[in-house]
Amino acid sequence: MPRARNPGNEVQRSAQERYRERLRGQQRPEADAVDTALAAALAVYRHAAEQRDSEKDVRRSDGFELMAINYLVSRGYATKMAERQVRRRVRRLDVDELIPMVSSTSQPAVPKSAPKLT
Repeated sequence: MPRARNPGNEVQRSAQERYRERLRGQQRPEADAVDTALAAALAVYRHAAEQRDSEKDVRRSDGFELMAINYLVSRGYATKMAERQVRRRVRRLDVDELIPMVSSTSQPAVPKSAPKLT
């Protein structure tokens, strides 16, 4: 839910609107969109690993989840709540709907230095 405008913060609000407009013009995603995309990719990765019965990739996914949980706990969040929220994002019920979104045929080139996930 959007916050009510604060007249004392009008200069900052206006600057933020200009910044977001510039990002839209560049078709450059904001950080929250990148975070959501990474969560969707990890959810599809885990789902695919489970479908293939790949214990190695499921363990790898568990490791990413644990790193995210540890990060949130280090930021002051309760362990139980951090675990719950991370697992809700990664072990999604709508993961089948995400597969075509993260598996586009027009995939960007992967740099040669990128590690191969097997």
